[in-house]
Amino acid sequence: HELRTPLANIKAYAETLAISDVIAVEQQKEFCNTINAEATRLARLIDDLLSISSMEVGSLSVDCQRTEVDRLLKEVVGRVRPTMDMKQQKFHALIDPKIPEMKLDKDKFSTILVNLLGNAAKYTPEKGNVTMRAACDETHLTIEVEDTGVGITAAELPRIFEKFFRSSDPRVQCENGTGLGLSLTQELVRLHGGLLNVRSQPNQGTCFTIRIPL
Repeated sequence: HELRTPLANIKAYAETLAISDVIAVEQQKEFCNTINAEATRLARLIDDLLSISSMEVGSLSVDCQRTEVDRLLKEVVGRVRPTMDMKQQKFHALIDPKIPEMKLDKDKFSTILVNLLGNAAKYTPEKGNVTMRAACDETHLTIEVEDTGVGITAAELPRIFEKFFRSSDPRVQCENGTGLGLSLTQELVRLHGGLLNVRSQPNQGTCFTIRIPL
């Protein structure tokens, strides 16, 4: 379903552009934007599937290099903020300026944060709150991603890191998703030597906590 829906949309809009003699320029732009968005969605899904396949055969790895964590976090904030702005959500990014350089796989660590912040935005209603806190102590970097979204029941909480698992909550089911993001995120955190924990209350929100050794 997750593959067929964007493919069907791309095909429909492309055929309309091909066979219609007269389409207003603004409508043409709208169609092209939709095709581009659906292609991006497909590419993201394929990347997740490839990463999950690598994870299953044990070939998923990280290439850690000295990284300015403060800069990386600010880059991620810039990438996800437009999504939250579209839903008029209040996004608070509280980043400790004293976080030192660390050895991280920049691309994969960005994937971790984008997945968690993207989920927070997706499952938080309009005008809700999403907060990212990043700080370090003597031994660990700790990042929290907290939202005021739909939350997760106690019965489903132990399953959220399973591949392809999605909550039965109708508010979750109505959103696009494959159930792969959190499974991949947990594995990427593990490959960085860290831990990913979660706490949640239905209808109140969810908080994911990452702890990575310095």
